[in-house]
Amino acid sequence: MDSTGVYGWTGKILRVDLSSGDIRTEDTLRWGAEYFGGRGLAARIAWDELPPGVGAYDPDNPLMFMPGVLSGTPAPSSGRTSICAVSPQAYPLEWFTRASIGGHWGTELKYAGYDGLIVTGQASGPVYLWVEDDHAELRDASALWGQGIMATQKQLLSELGDDVRILTIGQAGENRSRIAIIATETESAAGQGGFGGVMGAKNLKAIAVRGHGAVHVADSRELLARCAVVRDGMMIKYARRRRTNRIEGKYKQKHYACTQHCAVPCVTFYSDVPGAVYKDRKYSGQFHCCAPGFVKSPQWDVGFEAGFEVAQLANDYGLNHWEFRFGIGPWLHACQQRGELEMLNGDRADLNDPHFWVKLIEKTALREDWGDCFAEGGQRAPALLGAGEDLINQFYPAWGQASHWDGHGSFGLPSYPYWLVTGLQWAMDTRDPLGGGHGHTTNFSSMIRTIDKDDKVTWDKVRQLSERVYGVPSAADPWSGYRGKAHAASLHCDMNPLKDALGICDNIFPLIVDLKAEDLQIRAHGIEGLDFEYYFTAPALGLDMSRDEFYRTGTRIFTLERLLQIRNWARDRTVDETVISYLAYPETDPNPVTGDRVCVDPDGFGQLMDEFYALRGWNRNTGWPTRKCLEQLGMGSMADDMEQLGKLGEEV
Repeated sequence: MDSTGVYGWTGKILRVDLSSGDIRTEDTLRWGAEYFGGRGLAARIAWDELPPGVGAYDPDNPLMFMPGVLSGTPAPSSGRTSICAVSPQAYPLEWFTRASIGGHWGTELKYAGYDGLIVTGQASGPVYLWVEDDHAELRDASALWGQGIMATQKQLLSELGDDVRILTIGQAGENRSRIAIIATETESAAGQGGFGGVMGAKNLKAIAVRGHGAVHVADSRELLARCAVVRDGMMIKYARRRRTNRIEGKYKQKHYACTQHCAVPCVTFYSDVPGAVYKDRKYSGQFHCCAPGFVKSPQWDVGFEAGFEVAQLANDYGLNHWEFRFGIGPWLHACQQRGELEMLNGDRADLNDPHFWVKLIEKTALREDWGDCFAEGGQRAPALLGAGEDLINQFYPAWGQASHWDGHGSFGLPSYPYWLVTGLQWAMDTRDPLGGGHGHTTNFSSMIRTIDKDDKVTWDKVRQLSERVYGVPSAADPWSGYRGKAHAASLHCDMNPLKDALGICDNIFPLIVDLKAEDLQIRAHGIEGLDFEYYFTAPALGLDMSRDEFYRTGTRIFTLERLLQIRNWARDRTVDETVISYLAYPETDPNPVTGDRVCVDPDGFGQLMDEFYALRGWNRNTGWPTRKCLEQLGMGSMADDMEQLGKLGEEV
């Protein structure tokens, strides 16, 4: 063990009270061993410090920036940061949840010597936080207030040096939009949750960090060797040729990964794209994830240049792309299909006109005119506009966030029965779960479009792989209906927080399926894909825990988040059932293997929920964890707390 006494962790969390100006540090390791970092550490701190009744824009709302425990190490795709707080976007209740951001800011915070940053209070005027190693101070940000994300970063880089990493908000965050993002670089963003609005409410414009330290690991040689193995495994799934189409090829694309130690170049950067609305401008920036949906969708087509311009303006103002692409835009189209909202206070709401899209972004960010309604987020906007209230819920599964890998709404995939898994994930989470819960969708649901429906040999192998992964053969079977889906959902509900606690890519892992392998299972140098996370974490942290204990950390984090929901917001089964009415809409795309287009069976989904609760040791009537469940996870003291509150699940 080196002089730090710890591996992966730096040992300190930075705490800033904006009201008093007090800045101090505290120990990480009181909770780190049980919850790692990132989302796990944030949940444990919230359990101690977040009382019921705190609203998203209250000064007492603790805004936490928590890099994963592997951020700053060479671990594959590491470097991500969880941002956690009471969310203004959450609907119908503002409650505690999270977002995840890539880029290099989290790694820089670790290099400065901190495992996380907790910001409370409210500054009397605009400020930014400057952190350089052991030095942290609040500085006046009056000159930055009112500027966009790009200009803010440019000005701070010119003042502090071009090696500084910056998180900041745009005008949308300053105006407390419920769909405001926190961003770094040109498009890496904590998109969901509205946490840019929380920064705005605290008068915190930006956080700039420079670090000169390092993150120590237990066995660097072994870690590097294992990282090479896992990168080979990643490329089994993600190695593919990048193709430049005729139109976009004019704009000098570059492809790269969003974090330092990732082998998957998922980000595309374009240079000098001419504006379609502001014709005197040229735009350069990243364009990935849902951003290309501004160009063309089933509801509109504005062309590449216009779509790129809209995406970059949304980035600069600090607005959530997802809300417009999968929520607000499709909802407006549905309203117009029946003759509503063709005009917005004199403005023609033409989704095929880039001028309307620019107005939508600008008015929303600045809370001008009808944009003030959209600044409240898609699920709240219809009531404020007095139109389309009966249409909005077909685009929002739950919790104020638009459709994503749920087979319905404007996303479309996956087909039945695979969306039963993601439907359960939606039901049990506090936000869109598929930002980090892609596991079942990216590994199994895509197979129905690559395996011939009459290929009985391969489908038998799929069932065998499903049994190895989930314990049941039916979880990945396209003919299986409701059978086995609770097992898959439960595993991925645990994998999601584990990845966030480690700070690794929320899309790449877990790596499971290799259609070219004899048994369809990803392996690299004899190591199975399902073991990759443990395989490279062990030498980084010097883990003194078994593989099962390691993966149980995800279960502990997810369970703790559940307890916080129960204690602070009276979460129970009736709240989980919110998603059923959304799944009752017809699915978007039929299953290409069976040819069926299916709606949810409420009774069948209710039985799936029963099965999910039973697998986790939660009471099926209330959805509350039992004492036995909590004690098996080392959470006995929390069981005592819940029992005193009368909110401990009864054994069944």
